[in-house]
Amino acid sequence: MNNLNFLDREIERVDIVFENCEVYEVPADCIYRMTVDNIKFQTVLHFNGLSEFTKPGETSNFTSCEYASIIINKKGMNLKSSWNEMYGDDEDDSLKERVKHNDITHFDLIYKDGTHLYVSVPWEDGNSEFDNKYQHNDIRDDIIFIDIYDNYNEKQEKESNDECYETYKYDMYEEKYHSDVPDYVQAAFSLIDEELARVMWNINQEEFDSPFSNTGEQFKNDVFEVEAYSWDDEYDQKYNFKWKDYKVRWYKHCKRDPQANREISADECATMLNECLESIRAMDIDEDDLLTSQEKKHYCLHCGEPTEFKELQNGKWACEKCLNDLGKEQIALKEEIENTLYEFGFDKEEDITNCIDTFIDIVKYAKNNTAIETLDHLIKGLGAVSISLKYENGLLDEETKRKIDEETAKYKKSIDK
Repeated sequence: MNNLNFLDREIERVDIVFENCEVYEVPADCIYRMTVDNIKFQTVLHFNGLSEFTKPGETSNFTSCEYASIIINKKGMNLKSSWNEMYGDDEDDSLKERVKHNDITHFDLIYKDGTHLYVSVPWEDGNSEFDNKYQHNDIRDDIIFIDIYDNYNEKQEKESNDECYETYKYDMYEEKYHSDVPDYVQAAFSLIDEELARVMWNINQEEFDSPFSNTGEQFKNDVFEVEAYSWDDEYDQKYNFKWKDYKVRWYKHCKRDPQANREISADECATMLNECLESIRAMDIDEDDLLTSQEKKHYCLHCGEPTEFKELQNGKWACEKCLNDLGKEQIALKEEIENTLYEFGFDKEEDITNCIDTFIDIVKYAKNNTAIETLDHLIKGLGAVSISLKYENGLLDEETKRKIDEETAKYKKSIDK
């Protein structure tokens, strides 16, 4: 039955009714958002009982609206019709296909207490009497926008749908990191980091850069993952630390602005710490293994996989695939350097190698004497140096020089204040 006190009750599902009375039952978890506006209630009193279906004094209640909108998620898009006999074996009876006929007549809001609200939507015959020209669908890969009302503005609705879709993708696919990281988790990170450094030294006989710091290092095993903060804008870094379903993000290093995807108790943190430490210690090797080089496992310095393919002059090892890939990269880089320097008039191999050696010295200086840590930072730094030199030597175009002068003037003015 219809009940006017429907606003404070929870919806179980929405039945979408089509022109031929076909119904798709859409559970609440298949609906991202729904709006029914300007609802009107109409009651017809049957005083004379004009047909065999009514008696004197009976009433008929009708509910309509002037605006209806429903947004159905991917799960709802794939709902099937209960009227299977209407479709052939090769026909798609999904809700996604059904709404394309533009013949929705009613939404029946089914509440969890057993009541319902049966609402007719605005209708005006379109291409035929079975087509509602007020219904407009915006169907995307994983969501359907259905709007039913007069004076539809396609451009305005598309912009609104685009904005809503961005929010929908964030709500559905982006994991939220809103929980604080307690001090006991930070203490656990320190202990994991310390044990990881010890065991990795035993394995490789060299310092292991902490992946909990701003190093670009990473570590992963079957129990946990840790990956240093990435400066690559194109890399979609989901998290920096992961144990089971507990994940933490941070900026630069683990103690700076850390946020977790959920809360974790001290007891659960203790379990996490024990499991991570045990997994690291399981990798450790005995002193006898260190002394017996023939039995010692070697790991590719590039991909980290075990290998016995090639020991390099520095005592490290490389696998065949990484060596081949490295060779191809070096050949391509050599050709690019030669072609570039030839264009600038360096036509002698001695001049080219001198340029390369000079650039290597610059890179070493940047590594040892500046805060530059990545290639992106180095590129930006060299770009800034280039602009500065061009400015000082009158090599910039007038427009760029004017903009720099304006920014410099603003900066000096702000300092004077």
